[in-house]
Amino acid sequence: MFKPMARKIYIELTPPSEGDAVADKDRIIRALEKDFGSVVMSYDVLKAHYMLLRNFDWKLTVTMIMKGHEWEIIQIERGNTTDKNYGYAVDLGSTTIIMQLVDLATGVILGQESMFNAQIRFGDEILSRIFYAKDKAEHLQEIQVCTLMSLNELIASLQKLTGISSSDCGIMVIGGNTTMIHFLLGLDPWFIFHAPYSPAFNSCGFIRASSLNLQFPGLVYCYPSAANYIGGDIISGLIASELYLNSPISLYMDIGTNGEMILGNNEFLLAAAGAAGPALEGGISKYGMQAKPGAVDSVKIVDNQIVLTTIQNQKPLGICGSGIVDLLAEMLLEGWIDRSGAFVPERSERIVQREEEYAVVYAWSSESASGEELLFTQNDIFSYMDTKAAANTMVAYLLEASGVSPQDIKKVYLAGAFGTHLNLESAITIGLYPDLPRDRFVILGNGSLAGACKLLLDASLYYTSESIIEKMVYLSLGEATDFLTKMFAAKFLPHTDLDLYPTVKEKLKSRNK
Repeated sequence: MFKPMARKIYIELTPPSEGDAVADKDRIIRALEKDFGSVVMSYDVLKAHYMLLRNFDWKLTVTMIMKGHEWEIIQIERGNTTDKNYGYAVDLGSTTIIMQLVDLATGVILGQESMFNAQIRFGDEILSRIFYAKDKAEHLQEIQVCTLMSLNELIASLQKLTGISSSDCGIMVIGGNTTMIHFLLGLDPWFIFHAPYSPAFNSCGFIRASSLNLQFPGLVYCYPSAANYIGGDIISGLIASELYLNSPISLYMDIGTNGEMILGNNEFLLAAAGAAGPALEGGISKYGMQAKPGAVDSVKIVDNQIVLTTIQNQKPLGICGSGIVDLLAEMLLEGWIDRSGAFVPERSERIVQREEEYAVVYAWSSESASGEELLFTQNDIFSYMDTKAAANTMVAYLLEASGVSPQDIKKVYLAGAFGTHLNLESAITIGLYPDLPRDRFVILGNGSLAGACKLLLDASLYYTSESIIEKMVYLSLGEATDFLTKMFAAKFLPHTDLDLYPTVKEKLKSRNK
């Protein structure tokens, strides 16, 4: 039985009379308070509906939103419309926005649509958008309008896809990083990236969709953030994973433009985060690309030859993050690169010298869609290893701060698109993930979206979402005295200390590398 954030309740009321002159608003609220406790109705809702009440023959359906300590009426309809109760779950990503339409009676996801975040026109990277908006109210408004425009386009797309009117949707739950939620609400996020790195808010509560010009008659709830880099998307993912409920120690990893890590259980939660950079989407390489048709997404070396696959089986255009991880892992195991990431040219004819730099040709000009050689260079490798080292070091820092050993981690939740599509063995081989029994890894997928959907269907999780940030301890990497030392140790494949990676050590040994 679901306990959704939005409820539709059908009531039949006794009409007012000379002996019963209770006001219309009070009459409705009193009927509901018997079962729901505190119920409120805003001025806006009263104004929109008070002239219609007498035409309903006092048989009506109210839509109410659970706001923690009270229910708020957001819509009144003629007759019984309780069979039409829906909500939106949203992952507000800096690159892509995904929205689901959820049936709040059955829990069924009726449709999903996605699109590029229109903010991209102000910069591919978040920092570019922040600088664009800094101290310029008109620029900040432009970014907010673009964000809301994207959400309204997705609302319209879902209505077209499912035939369900947005007027039947009472609630939207959004998971997004701290900066994205600031932009959504038209608040300057500059201080998130400027000392002392304090956002304008962590929790914004419930906001009327109409006040944001969103095209549905309900409320918007954004998952709260815990810190500048630990945003509502991560809190939403934690809710989806249920890591915070269980006694075994678990690790939550979401590696994207930023790397966010949570270590803990039902007694403690330690968080660390930092910039991971564009490497994970192939952005470090001239021929790197996002996971789009034609992107190399997997690589194997068989009989000293590269065998690759691409998205939608098109001719290769470039390489995305999952392909890069495979390429590095395979080259390490085959001896094409050493543990420092340096090429060993004599190991393959595909290792060539271009512009005074060694590179591997993963697609010859005759094999690529562009007719150009597709290269991954020595500098590309070293740049990627910086990103890998940052992620590795964040985990090491959390383990050290908590006094936990890697083997104490019983579950590793891999969130985000990168974690979903990555080859687990390859990621462990290069040291991106800890070397643990493979059955301890859980592919969570889009944790931000999953957590938003989960909250839609269980209103009690509102308290969890608001309280979990009080339990969380955020560790600032800038205060770690030996962080750079740990980073240097992690800039090897898989690590300078091979004993931390016993299965990789065995693979290298068995292949005489």
